[in-house]
Amino acid sequence: MPGWPSVGRAEDHELVEALRRADTDAPAKLYDSYGERLHDYAASFAQDLAADAVHDALVTAQGCVHRLKEPARMRAWLYALTRFQVRARMSRRTPVDGVPLPELEAQEDPELTDLVHETLGELSRNEREVLELSLRHGLTPAEVGAVLGLTSRQAAGRLARARDHLENAAAAVVLARTGRAHCPDLSAMLDGCEGPLTPLLRRRLSGHISGCEVCTEGRHRQVSAAKLLDLVPVAFPPISLRRRVIDTCVNPERDQARTLITDRGDSFDRTGFPVAVEPRSRRRRPRRLAPVLLAGACVLAATGAMVVINGRDVSTGTPLRSAPSPSSPAVSLDPGEESPAPDPSPEEDELTPAPTPTPSRTPGTRATPVERPSARHAAGPTPTRRRPAPAARLRTSCPKAIDGAAKIGLGARNATVSWVATASQGLDVFPASGSIKAGGSVAIWVTIVDPNAAGRGRVAFTSNGGSASCSLSWDGDGPDTADPTDEPTNSSEPTPSPSVTASAENTETLEG
Repeated sequence: MPGWPSVGRAEDHELVEALRRADTDAPAKLYDSYGERLHDYAASFAQDLAADAVHDALVTAQGCVHRLKEPARMRAWLYALTRFQVRARMSRRTPVDGVPLPELEAQEDPELTDLVHETLGELSRNEREVLELSLRHGLTPAEVGAVLGLTSRQAAGRLARARDHLENAAAAVVLARTGRAHCPDLSAMLDGCEGPLTPLLRRRLSGHISGCEVCTEGRHRQVSAAKLLDLVPVAFPPISLRRRVIDTCVNPERDQARTLITDRGDSFDRTGFPVAVEPRSRRRRPRRLAPVLLAGACVLAATGAMVVINGRDVSTGTPLRSAPSPSSPAVSLDPGEESPAPDPSPEEDELTPAPTPTPSRTPGTRATPVERPSARHAAGPTPTRRRPAPAARLRTSCPKAIDGAAKIGLGARNATVSWVATASQGLDVFPASGSIKAGGSVAIWVTIVDPNAAGRGRVAFTSNGGSASCSLSWDGDGPDTADPTDEPTNSSEPTPSPSVTASAENTETLEG
């Protein structure tokens, strides 16, 4: 462990009892046991917030110790309080990218120290916390899980991944100096390399070490993640912090400040641990969904408006069918279902077998078994099996001509059809997707991007009811550049209209 005092589990229990008895020297014992540890942990989040966070955490522990249900979890509880306080302060800040790391001091092995600093920066915030709480602060997986809101298995799994990542990176430097003779592959990768390893070569060596049994065994002997973390300097608290904590806990004149601190941190679960505060960058932002929902509502509204305005089935030209009135005795069935078979008459339900005469039995002969009707026939009529529902089908009605814009009719048969439209270059289609209930229809608008230029295009539809397409061609209505006197005009042929014309070809393909 770094230079802070070591505290045993039995001392944790005695400290809890002293705080519950409100002993005058309990705040001083609390700080002397955990002040430096907690400040180093808080500084891994933000150096400038560590002192205030530890101050409020220890004051909250002194005033809310009665909430801790299990005194054996005192150590994890103090780290959880510190984490709650520092994250509450960070949530009020503007979020920044990256995880802060303490500044490195001059070390005996600058290459290895820089590597540890760089590798810790590659870990996520949660993986770094698991690594530091387990190896630097000596918490068990259960205690780490209590601090971070994880299970013991989750904490152990993240610790194993973070430890392997750190040790493999450090082993690349260590084994490059001492392990060349033990692994020919490692020696070949380092052939001709002198001086510090480049980042690319170091990553290649780390990948080799993780998959090589010889190098992995050398890593376990020569590299320890706990010792690597000792290369990170300890963030000791300022000298005035101890006096501030004790004064706030025992000075009667500080009762109001003490009450404000405990009330601000009064958010505990049933075990006494504080409820986690999410940073501002991780909070949910439901307003982001508003534009998406609004766009979807606009598409649905536009589709419904086309049906209402048109008022007719665009595929057949007949008016849309209205819903049956409540007083009508007819029952409307889904086109995908068959009409249920009528119930059989009561006479068919009952089986009335003819009386069977009892055979006479003569001595010395066996009685002939009499066939009796099976009891299953009297249970009731056998339910009628329904045939599989017909597959959904997409119907299309392509326009015969296009004059700048035209409508394509889509309809659904047998079941609901979800469709997507794709227009080729030169055409626009709106809406581009939608859903049609069985028996319903919608109108799709197709417009020419440049009416002055002649062209050809296609609108293709794909759906769960098959695929279809409409091929369109049109003549441009731009000014005629030909000389009208070059050729005589044939009065017997009709003069083409200056408007845009179109020819359509329905290439509908139905499935099912």
